[in-house]
Amino acid sequence: MASKIYTTRDELLGSYLRNLLESAGYSVLTQHTRTESSTESGLNSLDWCSELWLIRDSELANARELLQEALADSA
Repeated sequence: MASKIYTTRDELLGSYLRNLLESAGYSVLTQHTRTESSTESGLNSLDWCSELWLIRDSELANARELLQEALADSA
């Protein structure tokens, strides 16, 4: 069963993290979802989110560690 490992609104970041995981040997899927958010003017807008899903649950802990390291390095 697949597990959601990361969600972002930044398409470039999502692509980078997917490539990073795949180059480390993890099987990853990307799902794009629409989300509704409120703006400062009170209007609602629709945005896209990218969700990264890891195919094998047994790899979840190691994949999360890799993501945390990558995100810490980019901060």
